[in-house]
Amino acid sequence: MPELLAILALLIWSSLAVSAVALTGVPALFSTGIALAIGGACGLPWIRWRELSLSALLVGAGAMFGYHALYFLSLKLAEPVVANLLHYLWPLLIILLTPALLPNHRLSRTHVIAGLLGFVGIVACVGDAPLGNWNAWWGYVLALVSALIWAAYSVWAKRSAAVPTSTVALYCLLAGITAIATNFFVQESFSVSRWQWIVLIYMGIGPLGGAFYLWDIAMKRGHPQRIALYGYAVPIASTAFVSIYVGKGLTAGTMLGALFVTISVMVGRRAENASTAQDWDSSVSESRPLDARPDLTEP
Repeated sequence: MPELLAILALLIWSSLAVSAVALTGVPALFSTGIALAIGGACGLPWIRWRELSLSALLVGAGAMFGYHALYFLSLKLAEPVVANLLHYLWPLLIILLTPALLPNHRLSRTHVIAGLLGFVGIVACVGDAPLGNWNAWWGYVLALVSALIWAAYSVWAKRSAAVPTSTVALYCLLAGITAIATNFFVQESFSVSRWQWIVLIYMGIGPLGGAFYLWDIAMKRGHPQRIALYGYAVPIASTAFVSIYVGKGLTAGTMLGALFVTISVMVGRRAENASTAQDWDSSVSESRPLDARPDLTEP
């Protein structure tokens, strides 16, 4: 069940790029802020106000705003394709951070191999992207930091299982208000068409709203390292959706990337199955009474 929720969230996020294309001319901070505010407002009726934790609220809202702000800023400062590629290191970072932040989870060599295979799939998908001017290195740094923030937030959600998922509504709402306010300080005047407002409402209900609730539930109830591998499918599916939307069709790079991501997930699942079997054998061995074990010295 958690993996299905994660896949659904990732599938919804895959439509974000198409929405961004439809919002051409609208500042990224403004569109992100409006969508986050809508997504947060949708969850307000379910918030358990008596169970709110100020520290969790600050971490969640800060991560939500910092992740989006740094990501969109990196796309402006650096070559967008390369910055986006570096940003999608977050699934690998989740795999690496999980054993560091969650004591009951281990990191195996197979996990790392699966994560690297998924990243190779993204490289194959974006193709021969130019690196751009070396002065854009700050943009690449910000892209990496945004990936680290999202990975840390995702693992933190698992660690903070006692924090209700409904609290995500306040994360989104506070981050959205902050993004809108920041945009008016740094952005010139602009206009939004009726169709673009419809797209913004969809983004609030879907990619920057409902998907965050699904992701939180999945991370709290599922295995972070296994779920992270599915994250590599987002740029593949996103590229495919945009290609179809603009009428270019699927490219060989997209299909090759999808193949690597599929292999990555299969390798990761194999690692989890092996780890589960090992834990089961250990628990059975430790719980078996000494006198119940067969004496191999007797004929």
